[in-house]
Amino acid sequence: MKALTILGAMIGLLIGLGMGLAARGGWPEAFWRGLAAAVAGGLLLRWWGGLWMQSWHQVLRAREEPEQKPDAETRTV
Repeated sequence: MKALTILGAMIGLLIGLGMGLAARGGWPEAFWRGLAAAVAGGLLLRWWGGLWMQSWHQVLRAREEPEQKPDAETRTV
């Protein structure tokens, strides 16, 4: 989870710095945009990673449980 947060922050920082410099802003403006994008990217990737891990655990639990088949004797018509 920590690795995904750090990865999201790094990606956000690079995108924010790139966009700030592409807009021909100064380094301070680009740096602040990069910081804001790093926070947003870290939070988003942490949220997405949590959903991904939750889904992964559900799949693993579903594989461990035996498949339940209805008995012909207990069914009523």
